[in-house]
Amino acid sequence: MKISTQIGMLIAIGIFAISCKDANTKSTETKAVAIAFKNDLADKTFEHYTHVKTALTNGDASEAKKGAKMLSETISNNYVDISNFSKEIATSEDIETQRKAFSELTEAIQPFLESNISQGEIYKQYCPMAFNNEGGYWFSKEEAVSNPYFGEKMLKCGTVKEVIR
Repeated sequence: MKISTQIGMLIAIGIFAISCKDANTKSTETKAVAIAFKNDLADKTFEHYTHVKTALTNGDASEAKKGAKMLSETISNNYVDISNFSKEIATSEDIETQRKAFSELTEAIQPFLESNISQGEIYKQYCPMAFNNEGGYWFSKEEAVSNPYFGEKMLKCGTVKEVIR
């Protein structure tokens, strides 16, 4: 009887641990609202911009180049500043140079995103410490901050400054 009581207690503890883990997972999930754009060009542009942002957040210069190349090819020369900054990222091997160009890309792409979003929300986020405390902005699908300027060193550094609807 003693062994069956111990087994029963172990099962109860296991169930409790699993349910706590599930509760914690649910409370830390990020809600991402579906974003829709007025046209395929805007949809693909934001998709590739997000690719670049994610690569920079992960500290992956090679992947940032790939995303920027796709962005450059998608936007072509229809939007000169967006095209130029994406080309600068696509041709650089240096992640700090890519991050600086990404900051300028973010500024250039804002009017394009604002005029083409038809559903959902894009979060404009800001890190005050980027670029020697000059600060830097970026756009995200999620409200939770993932900083492309510092990556893993300061992943959560930043705040939401604006919501584009």
